[in-house]
Amino acid sequence: MKRNLAVWVVLAIAALPMAGFASDAGNAAPNPTTLTGEVIDLQCFMQHPDNAVGPDHAKCAQACMAKGLPIGFLADDGTVYQLIGAEHETVAAQVGEWAGKKCSLTGTVIEHHGIRAIQLASIADAVAYVCPMDSDVRMSGPGKCPKCGMALVMEKK
Repeated sequence: MKRNLAVWVVLAIAALPMAGFASDAGNAAPNPTTLTGEVIDLQCFMQHPDNAVGPDHAKCAQACMAKGLPIGFLADDGTVYQLIGAEHETVAAQVGEWAGKKCSLTGTVIEHHGIRAIQLASIADAVAYVCPMDSDVRMSGPGKCPKCGMALVMEKK
């Protein structure tokens, strides 16, 4: 009798990690991320990074994207993502006009073998939050000014 009880206890303990795995597997949907930065063409960015960003490079970036060259997103924090579409669709038509402009991009970040990508969900004008006392303090989301502690307000265009 004791032996049967011991077997059941061992089986129950062994099943606990598998039960947790099964319950987590259905809930592992990635969360959307919103980033502020600039759409870039990765070809130019890798070959001549010093001048492959900003409004002066926008026309070249758009031409490279139209040729089907890889498209990326340079986030304000310096992180570069490859931009990918859902279901193997290209994102060139959706993001070409944003080359060289500050924008806000929402999507799902995917990392695989050292490559970081973001699957595009939406793209729009970047919204900046500024300090009412010091307009040099700018952030991509609401919060408090690190200098004076006042609540940041959405910048008016």
